[in-house]
Amino acid sequence: MDLTTTYMGMKLKHPIVASSSPLSGSVSNIKRLEDAGAAAVVMFSLFEEQLKHESAALEHLMTAGTESFAESLSYLPEVDDYTVGPDTYLDLLRRASEAVDIPVIGSLNGITNTGWI
Repeated sequence: MDLTTTYMGMKLKHPIVASSSPLSGSVSNIKRLEDAGAAAVVMFSLFEEQLKHESAALEHLMTAGTESFAESLSYLPEVDDYTVGPDTYLDLLRRASEAVDIPVIGSLNGITNTGWI
């Protein structure tokens, strides 16, 4: 029986897709999903508000107390020198896509019109 289907323009062997869940949090788990028969994997969601919160928290921690003593200005690198954002997510997506023969689909969740621009 031919169960091939098209999902978002991608041809899949069958319509069983592992949806967004914590199981997509590592390359080894994504390989296990492929081994279990998933025709594609949807990554766990990357939330806009999560990125905003992480960025604000890092900036607060990096700048707290720096105005107190002149020498404290050079304790840590500038906030702009740190990578805050979707880089870890995109790296996992890239590594997973290279490790399996099924589509690995990113999942972005935005709350504003300009949050991802």
